[in-house]
Formats: sequence, C-alpha cells, structure tokens
Amino acid sequence: MDAGTRRARRVCLATALSSAILLSATGCSPELRPLAAVYVDQRGTVQALLRSCDDDGRIASPWLHGTVVRPSGEASSDDAEDPAPEASATEQPWIGWDSRGVHKAADFPLFTPPPSWAAETRGPRTPQPGHRYELGFADPDDSYVYNGTVTFDARRLAEVPPGEVLTLHGTMTREAFEDLAAEAC
Repeated sequence: MDAGTRRARRVCLATALSSAILLSATGCSPELRPLAAVYVDQRGTVQALLRSCDDDGRIASPWLHGTVVRPSGEASSDDAEDPAPEASATEQPWIGWDSRGVHKAADFPLFTPPPSWAAETRGPRTPQPGHRYELGFADPDDSYVYNGTVTFDARRLAEVPPGEVLTLHGTMTREAFEDLAAEAC
C-alpha cells in the first residue's frame, strides 16, 4: 500500500469517527417517560392524567395532537390532482389542543384542558376515527431531558377495560400508573 492510499484511508477513518461523535453529541432526543395516561370515565368522558417529575409539579407545553392516519400506499383523491411532498410530523395539520408555557400537572377531561393553560384548540372535542393522538408534555426546566407521553387512537381507547388507564406501557390500573410514574422520576 502506497503513502497516498494510507493517507486516504486515515482521512476516511477520521471523517467517519468525527461524524459518529458529532451525531452522538447532537442527536439526543428527550427520554420518553410514562407520565401521561388516558381513560374513559363512567360517564363516557375521556380523561387525561399528567404527572410531573418536577418537585413543584410543573410541566411544560402540554399538548394533545391528533393526526390523520393514512394506510401506507393509500392516496386521497386530492393527492392525485395536486401532488405535494409529504409533510413532517410538525407540519401535519392536527386536531386537539396545544398550550405554551409552564403549568401545574393536572387531571382533566382530555379535550378540555384547564382554562389557565390558555390552550389553542382545533377540531372536534371527541376522539375521531382514523386519527392517531399523542398526549404529552416536556420537562419544565429543559425540554431535552424528558417528555411524558401516551399515544392512542379511538379504537385503542375504547378497548381500555373499566377501571384501567392507557399509558406509554399499555393498560394498567390507575394505582399501577401512579407507581410507574413515581418510579420514572
């Protein structure tokens, strides 16, 4: 192997290692923690439970976003006439609500966030077929540390047995959720 080949290999190796280090340092996502749950109460109202790891019970920027789920390969009639690049998750139109700022964690009807949150609301106030929902919030001090989330659709929510809640880790009793949330912190 001549000197030019050895040099080229060293440059490639150095570039690959630098890229790996850069990606590992900047590619961090917040840890997903089981701090959010949903269930349907005896009256048929969907309820939200949000738990905080903050000593003061604070959460940041809570949201409920429902987006249309389209089976892969399926195009709408509008797509055929007006092809557009696929939107990212943050660009997709959503229904639900979104709140900015830091708030106290709370239990509340899912589609009616506490008035003090001054949430922007969009669309229907009940789970819609064909939509996937994410309820979540971020760490109040550093949104890159953790998120409390739960993801579901209307069918999955309807399957939650009475007396249980749906969490990031599936269905469980409310007591088990409270224990799991405490352990997650």
